[in-house]
Amino acid sequence: QYYDLSIQLYSLYAEAEYSICNFKEVGRVAGIIIQSAKSFQDKQRAYAILIKALGVENKLEEAIQISLSALSQLNVHCPSPLLDETAFMTAWSEMKGKLENMPDSEFLNSKEMINSDNLAAMKFLHLLLLYTVLSKQSLFPTIVIQSMQLTLRHGVCKESCVTFAYCSYLLIAFQDFKGSEHVARLSVGILEKFKAQEYQSQVYLCIHLGISCYINNLKLNLEPTMLGYQMGMQTGDIQHAMLNAFTHLKLAFISGLNLTELRKNIEKFEKQMIEYKQTTVYMHLLPTKWAVSDLILHTNNKMEQESFMQEGLETNNLVAVTDVCIYGVIVAYIYNNYELAAALMQKRRELEKKMTRITTLYGVIDFYDGLVFLALAHKSSEFEWTSEIRDIMAKMEKFASIGKSNNEHKLRLLEAEMKSRIGEEGNAIEQYKLAIAASEKNGFIHEQAIANERAADFFLRNGNKSKASRYYGEANNLYLRWGAQGKADELCKSIPF
Repeated sequence: QYYDLSIQLYSLYAEAEYSICNFKEVGRVAGIIIQSAKSFQDKQRAYAILIKALGVENKLEEAIQISLSALSQLNVHCPSPLLDETAFMTAWSEMKGKLENMPDSEFLNSKEMINSDNLAAMKFLHLLLLYTVLSKQSLFPTIVIQSMQLTLRHGVCKESCVTFAYCSYLLIAFQDFKGSEHVARLSVGILEKFKAQEYQSQVYLCIHLGISCYINNLKLNLEPTMLGYQMGMQTGDIQHAMLNAFTHLKLAFISGLNLTELRKNIEKFEKQMIEYKQTTVYMHLLPTKWAVSDLILHTNNKMEQESFMQEGLETNNLVAVTDVCIYGVIVAYIYNNYELAAALMQKRRELEKKMTRITTLYGVIDFYDGLVFLALAHKSSEFEWTSEIRDIMAKMEKFASIGKSNNEHKLRLLEAEMKSRIGEEGNAIEQYKLAIAASEKNGFIHEQAIANERAADFFLRNGNKSKASRYYGEANNLYLRWGAQGKADELCKSIPF
């Protein structure tokens, strides 16, 4: 007699328990609904909240499998084999042609999705987007295409703004920066059309973790990611609020914001992640936390990092594991531990072979890879470096053409180190000066410090202790301004005069 009311009350109860992070109770109540409900339509809310709870708890594989099972009941099936790069680009090219052949305003005013099964499928696909990025990247392009096709064939809905945002994010991996920017713009348009504030946090995350960081100065994405955090908290989307907070902290680190202030913010958001039981996001924060701590205090987190990486491999969280390597390379290089940096770089490259989509971190990864190769080349005349540097320089020139303010100084410093290695002293000096000036102009104080230290090394190698001393002194001052007390102390001890 009270079946409909019972389903509604149990579903509301599960959602309430999710909102207070009682995920064990969510699982219990969702299980009751799924077992007792008469139709799949009655189970949809229970499935959705269960999937979200599993995702937060870092049970990503289970969340993905339940999502796929739910989609199959809506007659949306995962193709076999999954889309490879060629198949994805073929499907995208067709969709891109349709989108480019109409003004944005015409697309945004096109028909809306009304079929209930299609709307339900979009909700489950939208949940899958994040989890496949984090855990099953081979599936991610397929989910993006399926979501895009549903929108283009059956109409626009609220979830389409998230679909387009993730599509923008994915297109970067295929070097389609123009397409990425266009789709990001449409994503914001859909968000505004439906006044879908509950998805603003997700849209901001994809855009300001993605295309905006490539074409704009990294610092310009700090305020939007903080806004994404605030909107997520206001609308109850705690997971994406914390993902925005994590992105904000990561961008703050690679932008060169003061490390002491950054450490305070890390501690603040770390407490919130623990309080709200955001296990997945918390795991991704740890590599940034360790890097900041090491630069301030010269700490050693080796055992903790090794345990973290082992757990990440066991749970197939390769993104988090590669982050340990990425930040480890940066810290090891800054401390002039080039052999360790090279070992971590090689470990990261091995992991990337298992990943469908690898991060470039807006040029940061290739920049430090290049610096490590050139540092080893300075140490040994027998070290083979030319082919690697040739590839890295080509990538950095591409990054600089897309986002000059983020990569101009990086490219200049790599050129300086290369000229120094092959004995073109005059050209090397000029490039060091240009790298220092460009990093100062664009606000990358940490890389300005590195450029000064490399210039000092150059003058020391060439017997000019006076100029070496001046550049070492400037590097030390910049490291202190950045907040890298541990590095500044190490530099003072290692200067050979």
